[in-house]
Order: sequence, then C-alpha cells, then structure tokens
Amino acid sequence: MAKFTALQTGNPWAGCESAHGDSDLGPFVLDATNSIIKIMVWKSVISDVGIKLVAASGWAQPEIKVANTLINQWEELTFDFSAYPNPPEAEGMYDQIVIFPDFDLAGRTQDNTIYFDNITFNEQGATPGEPTVAAPTPPVRNPEDVISVFSGAYTNVAGTDFNPNWGQSTVVTFPLIAGNETMKYANFNYQGTQFASALDLSGMETLHLDMWTADATAVNISLISTGPVETPYALQITPNQWVSYDIPLTAFAGVDLTDVIQLKFDGGNSSQSLYLDNIYFYKQGGSSGDTPRNPVDFEPDGYGADWTWTVFENDVNPAVEIIDNPDPTGNNASATVAKFTALQTGNPWAGCESAHGDSDLGAFILDETNSIVKIMVWKSVISDVGIKLVAASGWAQPEIKVANTLINQWEELTFDFSGYPNPPGSEGMYDQIVIFPDFDLSGRTQDNIIYFDNITFNELVSTRKLALPGQVWAYPNPVNRGDQVRLSADVKQSELFDMSGRVLISTNASVVDTDRLSRGIYILRIHTNNGDIQTQKLIVK
Repeated sequence: MAKFTALQTGNPWAGCESAHGDSDLGPFVLDATNSIIKIMVWKSVISDVGIKLVAASGWAQPEIKVANTLINQWEELTFDFSAYPNPPEAEGMYDQIVIFPDFDLAGRTQDNTIYFDNITFNEQGATPGEPTVAAPTPPVRNPEDVISVFSGAYTNVAGTDFNPNWGQSTVVTFPLIAGNETMKYANFNYQGTQFASALDLSGMETLHLDMWTADATAVNISLISTGPVETPYALQITPNQWVSYDIPLTAFAGVDLTDVIQLKFDGGNSSQSLYLDNIYFYKQGGSSGDTPRNPVDFEPDGYGADWTWTVFENDVNPAVEIIDNPDPTGNNASATVAKFTALQTGNPWAGCESAHGDSDLGAFILDETNSIVKIMVWKSVISDVGIKLVAASGWAQPEIKVANTLINQWEELTFDFSGYPNPPGSEGMYDQIVIFPDFDLSGRTQDNIIYFDNITFNELVSTRKLALPGQVWAYPNPVNRGDQVRLSADVKQSELFDMSGRVLISTNASVVDTDRLSRGIYILRIHTNNGDIQTQKLIVK
C-alpha cells in the first residue's frame, strides 16, 4: 500500500501524481470500459479524496472529489469519470493520475497520515467481481425473534468490532451495493468479528447470512465461545450471485450458545473477495402449537368467518360470502359455509386467499401432524379444486389439485402435503391458504357457484397404531422444543441426525433433550438391546 503524510503546513490540495509517459499509468482513452475509478483509503479524519486525470500536455479537467465516511479502517471510494471528455487530439491522451488524499479546504489541525491502495479502472455499470444488486431483503420478524450482527433490516447488536487485528490479510470495507451498505472482505484469507459482550443464542435456532463471491472456492464460518471453542461450517459456493444460507445452530456442536463471543470466516488464499450482508440469528415466530388454526368451519364462534378472504383473477372479483348452508344434509350439517362465485369471465385459476400474519391461519410448520388437508365442497360441475400454502414472504410450492366426483351434494376432498417442504428459513413460515374452487383450464360456460366448508389439517398417519412387537417408540412425537423425548424402552444407543445426515446427539440414555434443537424434522436411529436398528422421524415444534 502507499502512505501519504498530509502536513498541517501543507495546502489543502496537497497530493501526489504519477509520471507522464509510458513508464507509469501509460496513455489511454477514457471510455465505457474504464471510466469508473475506485480506490481503497485508510484515514484518521473525514475529508475529501480527489482524483484527477491529466493528458501528456498537462491538459486536464477539474478533479473529482469524494469524501470518506469511515475512519481508522479501510474504505473503498468510487469516482465516476463517465461524463468526462477525452483531451483534444492536440493535447495527447491521458497518461497521468493525480491523487489528493486529504483535500480539506478548512485546513488541517495536525499532520494526517493517509494510506491508499488498489486503484482500479472499471467498466460503467458493473465492476468485475462485484455484485450489481443488493442482497435479498430479509423478511419482517418480531424483534424478540432476531439477534442481528450486520443487517439494515433489523437493529444490530451494539459495539461489534468487524475488523479485530488477528494478523489477517483481509481488508474490511463497507461499500454501497445498489444503495445498500454491504460488508466486503478483500484479500480474504480469514476474518474475525468480535462482539462487545457475549451473545446468548440459546433462544435462537438458525444463523442466516447472505454471501456473494466471484472467486472464492472455500469459505467456512465458525461460531466461537469462551475457551476458545469454535466449530466451522462449510458454505456451499455458487459464484457471481447472492446466496442465502440458513444454518441450524445445532451445526455448531460444542460451542456454548449461551456465550458466543466471536464469529470467524476462513478458507481464502489472500487474493479473493467476499461480499456479506444480513448476518443474524433468528428463531421462527408464531406458535406451532395452536396453528394452523382449524377447523375452518365459518361458524360465528369458529375459524374463517371473520378472516380476510381476498378474491383474485376473477374478473370483478366478487367477495367470498359467508352464508347459511344451502344443503344441510348428508355429510355436512354445518350451519354456515363459504360461497365463491367463479365467473365465466374469470380466469380458470380464480380463487381466494386468507391474510398473511397471525390474524387468520397463523404461522405454522408443515409436519406429520398437519400435512393432510381436507375440505368439504358443494359444486354443480366437475372440475379441479386447488389448495396452495404460502409463506410470509410469498414463497410457495405449486398448488395441489383434486377434482370433485359428485355434483349438487357435499363431498370431502383430501390433499396430501406430506411431500411438500417447509419454506427456507429466510422466507418465514407458512401462514396463508389459497383456495382455487373451480380450476378448469378448459374454461367455464357459465358462472359457477361453489360452496366450501370445514377445512382441516390432519395427521399423516398415527404411527403408534402401527406398532410392531419389539418396536421402540419416541414420545411425545411431535415434541415441543425444549421438552424431553422419552423412549418406550431402554436401549443400547440412540442417535439423532438432521436431514443432511449430520449427527447431532448420541446417547445411551432413554431420553433425548431438545433444548438445543431447531424446529423441524429429524431422524432418530435407535440401537435396541437385542441388536436391532430402528429409525423413525422425530418432529420438533
């Protein structure tokens, strides 16, 4: 790097310049491939940095000045020369750069030392090896569900040192990417982050971060507790795009989650760059004990009647009506039901949806206790009925469609969501149901009225009823996070795996503690005393 000492007795425009000719910068034409100039600076004061380009004859336009915003750390500044003309032909080409490291017209009160490095000439609109769009925006979360380290979406923990001196080659700066402050690791080999005080993450479930890199081939992130005790987690890299990672805190085995003092990135070779954003710990909001709220029976004292049902893709979108049951016979004697009018002029996929949030269906995890969705329908035509579950962010899998087989009478349809994944952690939990009452791609020949009622979320199968001789069962299952799971018999050993196959717990006791587990589905492998090996799913809510 270069060091420049701006003397108190020097002029505000004191600076340094390269030599004219071919020995230094060399002659060049300013064009769209090189008109964005960037420079890394380290300054102890806030003041303008100026850059000027000069032709062989000395001809020049005025310098461009950009102030640093950080002190006592590296920062990358960007200078846009795209509007600057090239010298008249008689003046020769640009061949010199002039740098004013501490351009302060107010004058200096002391000698200031400025370091500068990595001056680059870049293409307009994009810098090779740099993202052109900001990291994905995190979902809205309750403050008590998040401990944020670095994110503009949440309140970050105070006093964090993002660049402790651990002898690394990494240079930490905070450039704006599409207007969003982002953390950049240049010359990356390893880099630590030191918290002002230890973080208690025992109430959190997942570490989230977004990373962009053009050239890194191996990146690990570690949580570190007092000791130090640290456990790395390898990030799978997809170059030249933002990748969101949601890492269960159970992946950091051995680390005391009540006493996390640092985190660390490593795996670089001192020549690569990382861009990072939205580093935070979170737990899923909402309650998985009483949600999804059901049965949705549209009764005054039940669920559904006072929900916000929004109609879409149905021409003028007539509202869902809550009415008296027009046919209280057969297998549906309910007093009130929902009425949907599928207009002939509406799209085949016209439907209605509940509101996101906690007011209607509520946030929930799809698991074996609720993955069979049933609905009562009364239709005058045969066509598909579609149901889709949507996460808080709008993330969803395609709808499941099931056709009615009866007309002019009530019929119960069953939708099997057991093969559907839960949303990625960054998308939030499922909290909305979408219903397509008359999904007929061949089109309607008339307006069709559909009644629907009694939407229920049901258990996939009662595994306890299928017990075989010698079978060892874990109970309760599903279990609320923090409660103990007990085995129905003494065993030689039990092991708990996450869905990626990582061993999280290994014990010879007949109980399994879940206080360090995130909500989700796990595999429990049981070694019985008679030598059998049994496996079953364990659901933590």
